[in-house]
Amino acid sequence: MSSESPQLSAALRRDRERVGAFAPPDSAGEVAAPPGSAREAGAPRGEAGPPPDGVARQLREQAQRALGELLRGLQAADLQGPDVARGGTAAGRRHLHAGLVAALMRIIFLLYAESRGLLAGAPGDGAPVARLFEELEEHLRCGGDLERRHGAWARVAALFRALADRGPRGARGGLCDPDAFPFLESAPWLSDGVLRRVLSALLVHDGARGRYGDLEVEHIGTLYEGVIALDLEVADGESMALLPSHVVVDLEALLALPGGERLVRLDEAADVKLGARHAAAVAAAGTVADLAQALARRASPRQPGRIARGTLYLQPGQIRRRAGSYYTPRDIACHVIQRTLMPLLQAAGRPPAPEDILALAVCDPAMGSGAFLVEACRQLAAHLAAAWQRAGEGPYVAAGEPPLRRAMALVAERCLYGVDLDPFAVDLARLSLWLVVAQGDVPLSFLDGKLRCGDSLIGASRAEIGAFPAEAWSRGGAADGAVERRARRALTQRAPARAEGARAPRASTSAPGDAAERAAVAEPAERAAVAEPAERAAVADQTALDAWMALWFWPLEGDPAAAAPTPETFDRHMAAARDPADPRAALSRRIAEERRFLHWELAFPGVFDRPEPGFDAVIGNPPWVAYVGRAAQPIASEVFNLHLRRNPAFHGYRSLHGLFVRRAASLLRPGGRLGLVIPTSVSDLDGYRPTRRAHDALCAVDPDLPSFGSDAFEGVFQPCMGLLSTRVGRVGPASPRAAAGAPWPLARSDLDVVASRLLDRLSALAPLPAALFGERGFQTTAEDAERIRRADVPVPPYTCPIREGTDVGELIARAPRHHVDRAAVKGRFRKDEDWRAVRLLIRQTARYPIAALSDGLPFRNSILAGFCDATWSEYALLCYLNSSPVRWWHYTRHRDAREGMPQVKIAHLRAIPAPPPGRADLIAALDALGRELGPANAGLPGEARRHLDTVVATMLEMTEEERRCVAAWAAATPLPRPDG
Repeated sequence: MSSESPQLSAALRRDRERVGAFAPPDSAGEVAAPPGSAREAGAPRGEAGPPPDGVARQLREQAQRALGELLRGLQAADLQGPDVARGGTAAGRRHLHAGLVAALMRIIFLLYAESRGLLAGAPGDGAPVARLFEELEEHLRCGGDLERRHGAWARVAALFRALADRGPRGARGGLCDPDAFPFLESAPWLSDGVLRRVLSALLVHDGARGRYGDLEVEHIGTLYEGVIALDLEVADGESMALLPSHVVVDLEALLALPGGERLVRLDEAADVKLGARHAAAVAAAGTVADLAQALARRASPRQPGRIARGTLYLQPGQIRRRAGSYYTPRDIACHVIQRTLMPLLQAAGRPPAPEDILALAVCDPAMGSGAFLVEACRQLAAHLAAAWQRAGEGPYVAAGEPPLRRAMALVAERCLYGVDLDPFAVDLARLSLWLVVAQGDVPLSFLDGKLRCGDSLIGASRAEIGAFPAEAWSRGGAADGAVERRARRALTQRAPARAEGARAPRASTSAPGDAAERAAVAEPAERAAVAEPAERAAVADQTALDAWMALWFWPLEGDPAAAAPTPETFDRHMAAARDPADPRAALSRRIAEERRFLHWELAFPGVFDRPEPGFDAVIGNPPWVAYVGRAAQPIASEVFNLHLRRNPAFHGYRSLHGLFVRRAASLLRPGGRLGLVIPTSVSDLDGYRPTRRAHDALCAVDPDLPSFGSDAFEGVFQPCMGLLSTRVGRVGPASPRAAAGAPWPLARSDLDVVASRLLDRLSALAPLPAALFGERGFQTTAEDAERIRRADVPVPPYTCPIREGTDVGELIARAPRHHVDRAAVKGRFRKDEDWRAVRLLIRQTARYPIAALSDGLPFRNSILAGFCDATWSEYALLCYLNSSPVRWWHYTRHRDAREGMPQVKIAHLRAIPAPPPGRADLIAALDALGRELGPANAGLPGEARRHLDTVVATMLEMTEEERRCVAAWAAATPLPRPDG
């Protein structure tokens, strides 16, 4: 994590001040150090151990190395069982990968459990795995041949099975079910030598033993993320894993390329950059052996040596990026949960009583390995222990047992709920909470009814299933129109029989954002109020809801399509859903299992059957996945249609986290609290307006949402924030703010009174004319990027000069450093007169405007275009954009200019404040200065800058105090380098 980030530290400091007066007392040691924390089980007070996050990062690297050892051990065993035989297919490799991950995570779980003393009574004095490693080491020192022995893994498997057998297994992800991967139980599949190397990788680093006691429970999830980030692939040709990214490169395919292209491929595929001598050796290599020798210094220690053709290997892949899941630093989770829970605990106007705390229902709808639930368990348990202390009484606890440990178990059992699509993650969450409760007599199954595997976003409510879902068929098929028309007719014919004042549901053909979208914001409870009694009374068990939901995923081709239910046969379809012999019922069941439908009312009846249904708090860090833009991930057409029709947040900038924002808000009861970690862009980008509108129709945001900066997540450069809000009462007319989807208020720790006043005053001015700015750059696709070459002079066929953003400096348009094969590009390359019409070049990749005069040459889309009008000449606009006051306003006003990847946008430029009308006469002074400096193409000298800033400050009526504020910012904010 990046806890040293000033922005993150400031946000967390403000939260500490906010909750400090209400934090539970720290007088009792058991309240100060909850079970399962590193402080309880790690170094004694006063003894500084390594930071837990540092230990987790180190162990993640070790876990990835251990997974490689397991894979090599599996292949060395040369098993021929059905599970291993399927390794020749993509599905088989996924199965093998899951089994290896399960084996590794079982070992890690046992190591962590024994570090917490939870394996008391097991062989080896409560540390059976560590003792087993010592035995294997001793046998090796005595000259024993561990590669021919195969008894050690059976001891590990038996130990885990003894724990897992404490509760029912059922449909789980394989971590808690020893029978999920039979090849792990076969003998012999893992030699003692392989297991010793696996344990060494997990337990030893730089010659010292690892300290699992220094880890927080949440860090187990980081180890899981580390190993699922590796794909299991098969080598098409002889290959080699290379540093720095441990990427496996096919040496035979590399050898087939011309010498120069080999270096390009190494750089693009594996981030390998070679010095001159080694680059020459790679280019000159004539055999695979020559290539391997030339790359020997870059060989990865994770997969040493060459990888034979047909061999399975681990490749850094895209699984974690596609899933959008990352470990949340505990500081962030802790403070988001504190601010989420605080209003609930303060609701009575007094410190909460024990029954108040135990009555709370807290859910994470995308719980992953359970980090947020673990932290919520800690915090609620601390409050519960403090409440017992205030009351002078509490539950019976055994002699010597800390009351907090009992509080943890009660909170976990009564208050916590979670859902995740990944069954393995559900297992991890179950184990994490078992570990944090730290009671050896509690079975692993104690949360089986509270932690569910399913898709939080795909499910039905009882109120919905009485009507045929005509919109389910709008997936682009030829029959869509006919089905929707029949559905509309059928529903219209039923309308007269409805209760007075009720309206028949209809297929939505409206555009996003209109009345249909606003109506979709209403919750099932509200929609049920207008349904006819017969529909509300429809049998609403799991089978019925599955059958209704399956219609959204019904096949559009083949025999199932011909038998698809219609509005006329819908009632018969629902009635037949319970008939095991009905083929449509069987198909519905199969679709439900594959899609993992989750019907919230049925999954958690105790939460949704109470008078005010819903959770008291919904928390978490939902997956960050975009379905549009440069980082767009694929989405099935039927899933796209489902969300488009049913979730009003799935308009504008469509994303998985946007869907979760709306889903989380809808799960709350009135007065319930929402606490999510999401990308900061959701708070203010116009594309996320539908997401904000959908959320604000249900919840009111807190007045100062915390912003955690760009580097809060390790390995992710993405600004993030905390979304904290409270569920309002029944859905009614949307407030003006909710209807507008206005930006959410982020707390600002970087503005003093002077800066805040100046920002507000300038933002209230009328903006520059929108026509002064536009996009004219060549939109470069991946295919067209191959037709652009970096070269200072034209080299046929790359003869057309083209600028990019880094060629634009402050009043300097540098000579183009790239040339394009204009005749071969596929995208739209504008006519010469279009380029000549552009008056200014504005660098896009920057934190504030940087502009130069245009000379009419083509440019890429990393440059924005500036124009002129009767008031603003290109010379006046050139000076205005490059002035410190305008740059300060842009940087201070736009959150995405300060955080993330810097980028000036057209919308930013069109929002720049124009001078008040009474100061417009000074535009002539800017024009004169621009005519003097612009054509020189030599930059902005110091004296000229001071003069320019004075003119613009006068135009904007800035006080001396405000001018000093801007000058201090300019001195501390240098221009970017010419090379970007």
